[in-house]
Amino acid sequence: MSELIGPDGLPPTFSGAAWVSRDGRYWWNGTAWQPIVGKRGPNYALIGMVIGIIALIAFVVIAFPRPIVDTTQYGVTNATIDSPTQIEFDYRAQDSCNSLTFVYTFYNGQGIKVGEFQDEQPSKVTAGHGYHFTITASGQPIDPSATRFTATPNCHD
Repeated sequence: MSELIGPDGLPPTFSGAAWVSRDGRYWWNGTAWQPIVGKRGPNYALIGMVIGIIALIAFVVIAFPRPIVDTTQYGVTNATIDSPTQIEFDYRAQDSCNSLTFVYTFYNGQGIKVGEFQDEQPSKVTAGHGYHFTITASGQPIDPSATRFTATPNCHD
């Protein structure tokens, strides 16, 4: 290879992988001198497509947001019998009501209805808010065999 002359008229140098002309514009493939392809500039079409895809995703996320799912339980929860004359429970109102009363139905351990009474004092509730009620039974006491109760809301608006 010492007698090899590059296309620039000078002896080539070995770069470790191939013989390269002194001006660095050609390399020897074993048969002929091949032009060295220079580095290309940035691929603006690819960059534009990536920016377009990101913009499209951002538009979809902003224009069509996922609805927030409310997992909060509405209605009566944590119903407990405190004594023969007192019960308490939590209530989360799904709708607002200016005159809300409850019907309390009591059941024994076998699920048999053993008593029932209705609120005498209406309450005002606002949709989405939680309330704690402590109710004292007036008149007759709660049946001693009652182990649980349901509180059914009635809105009188």
